[in-house]
Amino acid sequence: MSGWKPGLKKIYLPNVIFRLMRTPSLPPNKVAFRIPTNINKLDIKDYLTNIYKLDVVDVRTMVYAAESQINNQRYRPSYKKAIVTLGDDFNYPPRPIELKYSDAELFREDRKSRYRKLAGWKSRPIRVLVKQEENYKLKEEKDKQIKERNLDVEKSEGN
Repeated sequence: MSGWKPGLKKIYLPNVIFRLMRTPSLPPNKVAFRIPTNINKLDIKDYLTNIYKLDVVDVRTMVYAAESQINNQRYRPSYKKAIVTLGDDFNYPPRPIELKYSDAELFREDRKSRYRKLAGWKSRPIRVLVKQEENYKLKEEKDKQIKERNLDVEKSEGN
């Protein structure tokens, strides 16, 4: 009795990151993605149709060169931008909640306090905690606003 057994089917997903770019200048049936430079148009179409079940009509790509600023302090690697034309209109997902302090900023502040402690300075961990609390409060307020908007929309649709 040989046949399909659960857990034995292997599924291979590509190790590729497609970053959705919000471009209000494009028509509603076009979407822009920032993708690695080694991906071609056929791969883009195949990826979007098979994984996300999108009806892809056309794909256009542009390659942007790498940039380095004065004294090589900052470097931005090269990337490719793909503009995909879809059969239906595309609705962007809601924007993520913007917090006052980013995770990177909090990480830098924490690392700074650790280095100061190692150097014999008096530690000041209160700063990081205060910033984290401010972020948490902002997130809670924005969540409440979103819930209130959803309730208002449901009430207006019900009437």
